[in-house]
Amino acid sequence: MTNKNWFIATVLVFVTICAWVVFDILHITAEVEIPPETSKLIEPINPEFNTQVLDS
Repeated sequence: MTNKNWFIATVLVFVTICAWVVFDILHITAEVEIPPETSKLIEPINPEFNTQVLDS
């Protein structure tokens, strides 16, 4: 490879790494807030089964 090819490859790798870092930072800083109403709706369900209801 000539020096020009090495330079182009180096620049492309550098740009790729810079874009990767920028997009990773943007991804980390993007926070999604869940509204309180939704938080109440997605509470876990009690896994215990009430057999007394079936007996009556």
